[in-house]
Amino acid sequence: MTDELVSFTMLVVSDVSAERDLLRRAALNSSFHVEVTEIEKCVDDQPIRALFLRESVDFIFLDSRMPKAGRQAVINAAADAKDNPLVVLVGPADIKTREVITDGLDFDGVLAKPIDLAEATRLIDICARARLPKRVMVVDDAGTVRSVIRKILQASRFRLEAVDMGDGVAALDRVQKEHFDVMFLDCNMPGLDGFLVCYQLRRDHPNVQVVMMTGSKDRSLEDRARATGAKDFLYKPFYARDIDAVLHRLFGLAPSQKTAAAGVR
Repeated sequence: MTDELVSFTMLVVSDVSAERDLLRRAALNSSFHVEVTEIEKCVDDQPIRALFLRESVDFIFLDSRMPKAGRQAVINAAADAKDNPLVVLVGPADIKTREVITDGLDFDGVLAKPIDLAEATRLIDICARARLPKRVMVVDDAGTVRSVIRKILQASRFRLEAVDMGDGVAALDRVQKEHFDVMFLDCNMPGLDGFLVCYQLRRDHPNVQVVMMTGSKDRSLEDRARATGAKDFLYKPFYARDIDAVLHRLFGLAPSQKTAAAGVR
């Protein structure tokens, strides 16, 4: 799959014409083909929901100057939409850190004001790549853990195809034959443990992003995992929101704060 063959739709919700124009320019500079739709104001969810009925939207850039109720309406409508668009807040930022004030609302990413064209283009590319379908493998010797994680991944707002394997040898054998983007990998397994699997992936399949997991509350395991090549780490028990936050980090987005009830042990 090449960038030229993929098309995305970006919705800009802002009453500032200069910022809408800049985001349009950023979309034109993107590595992907990005169509831009605009809504100037949103005081309730009606115009957003009406738009979602007419067309598919992949990601939304939302002006933070809108009333909080209007911003929440956009977030709620996006959460209910069948396409599950990502929501990026465009807001004022700390001058030195460029950290954006989110006002306690839940966003997938942030873009600092004043908008920098290169930064906006980079974030649009990140959103587009995050929307691409991805294949994920879950490797754990506990069948219950594999089943729960797989179900969480399949219910994710990201487009994920999830499979699971019960041991490291079988996992490496499958990676040799098929493409995978992400692997959730248990540290402690009989035979070939997670650290050896991670080492071989880094050597032979460096494009697979590894998230290692353990039920042991031992920070040295996390340090060892990251030194071996893991991109992220999870301590059991964890929850759907923790996996969602990991996915956001892997894909270059801000961690999500959504909550979920199902735990993994």
